[in-house]
Amino acid sequence: GRREVSGVGTRTRTRQAMWTRDGGASLVTEAVLDIVNNGTDSDDNEILKTETGKEATETHFDDAQIAAAAVFVVFTALLAQPLLDYFRLHYLPISCCWIAVGAATMYCLAQYNPDAKSTLLDPETIFFLLIPPIIFNAGYALDHYYFFGNFKAISGMAFLGTLISALAIGGLLLLLVDAGVVGIDISPATCFIFGAVLSSTDPVGVMSVLNSSSFNKLDKNIKTVIIGESILNDAVSITLFKTFSSTDWIGQEMAGARNQLHASVTFAVARFVYTTMLSLITGIAFGLGTSYFSYRITLLRLFPKIELILTFVSAYMCYCIAEITDASGMLSVFTCGLVLSHYHQFNISTPARTTAKELSEVSSLIAEVIVYIFLGMTVTRSFYADEILYYNAILIAVTYTLCLVGRALGVIVVGAVVNATASQREDRLNWSEQLLLWFAGVRGAIPFALAVQIPSDNRGPLVTTTLALVLSTTLINGCLTAPLAQCLGLTRPDMHKVKSVKSLAEMEVANLWTDMDRVLSRYFGGPKSNEPFRRSENRGERAERAFAKAHPVVERDEGAKRDEGDEGAAHISTLNGVNGSAQVVAHAELVSNRAPMLKV
Repeated sequence: GRREVSGVGTRTRTRQAMWTRDGGASLVTEAVLDIVNNGTDSDDNEILKTETGKEATETHFDDAQIAAAAVFVVFTALLAQPLLDYFRLHYLPISCCWIAVGAATMYCLAQYNPDAKSTLLDPETIFFLLIPPIIFNAGYALDHYYFFGNFKAISGMAFLGTLISALAIGGLLLLLVDAGVVGIDISPATCFIFGAVLSSTDPVGVMSVLNSSSFNKLDKNIKTVIIGESILNDAVSITLFKTFSSTDWIGQEMAGARNQLHASVTFAVARFVYTTMLSLITGIAFGLGTSYFSYRITLLRLFPKIELILTFVSAYMCYCIAEITDASGMLSVFTCGLVLSHYHQFNISTPARTTAKELSEVSSLIAEVIVYIFLGMTVTRSFYADEILYYNAILIAVTYTLCLVGRALGVIVVGAVVNATASQREDRLNWSEQLLLWFAGVRGAIPFALAVQIPSDNRGPLVTTTLALVLSTTLINGCLTAPLAQCLGLTRPDMHKVKSVKSLAEMEVANLWTDMDRVLSRYFGGPKSNEPFRRSENRGERAERAFAKAHPVVERDEGAKRDEGDEGAAHISTLNGVNGSAQVVAHAELVSNRAPMLKV
């Protein structure tokens, strides 16, 4: 196209609709001229409309007051943890204090300025500013041993358990709506959308409860299962939310909608697989790419600040790219954090490594505080004469009950599957762990952010119900989870699980991953980048070396009974330097007609 400019703000345009060979360059040039010419036009440019004089001074003064108040409120909320420890209120979740601070802040703000309009927390603010540092820190600081050691239970609860819970909540709510119990008119599709919102536990809420001092003695296995499930089930919850929101097949007559039902179910399964796989691929790609760059470019070790920036920029870009491609940003940034902690953090300098860990934890803590402060402010704001925000006590009670029922069904089914496929007794979920896993389902900011986006005319009661469930699960479930774990004996060190020695087949799989990890370390760095790769070892030697390395016999217990003449006698030895409650006893049982077996 062609543009002629005569005077400031006066433009005449002559466009050609035909696309020529350099039409693309012409369009780009025209777009640049639009920006330049618009920047000189005070009537069209918002930047040139900035207030001046007295109005600008008053606006600057108000902004300074708001910033100072915000910093003071966040700092006050951070002081809640030392106060809880001082008064020994270990069973009270810190998130309850943060919600109380937010509610009190909004009340004072309303008294000071009645015209203040504190709106609901913007979902985009939650998803793009507050959630990424929390989820990244969860993956970056996670104990890999416990996570992958309990991966079967974690993935089962995250995928199968969340699906069962969503269908149970949506289906039972639909039956109660048709029966007129809840006193609200919502469509069948909205019932299942609401079920998808409430089906998954929230990582922010779960970690705010389990990271308190009252859970320091909790068995790390079940603690890792609860935290890992809350992170991974986000992919299922958001996928179900998008699937139910984009289809209108729910509630139609089966006779006329069978083909559409089949197509929609196929679409839901395909979307779930797409979301999960693309999220994992995105996280692994960014993690390995960053690790390769930091491992090959050794010059960066002279600039710790650049290494620090590279760590967090790659993680946030991973989150944004996953959201752009319609994948799960939380699952992607969690996977990226796992890969970075395994390879990248060993490639950067010591100052950058230490600062990255501390900065990740600090940013995660501040984000959690801000999320719960805004939730508390929203609670107070919901009582100020808004027609779309009113509480339905019957709907709240029914929904809370359905959440407990749906989660119970998911835990029972997943527990049965895990126990049926477990090769060792320690890999099973006993009834006490299943009970704690059922009761620890805390909801938080993510279900609330999804509830705000429900496409329904009756969204107001659903939003307030979700907000009430966040409060009730945080107060009731969060406060009673620690006493329940103590009553079930899960906080006793002698009741903690000690993983037994795997079978030779399982050890071969572990050794295969160890060799693969050593090969990957040649390209992406990590702690094993300098270890020699011994190709001459056969299967038995590798298995024996792995067992001997994991369970060294230092001291023999002379008080152990041993019968030299008995072939099946147990030769017992204990490890040195281990507490009596956590001693690992290794023995070899010799059988005359078969190969020796190693047990713990």
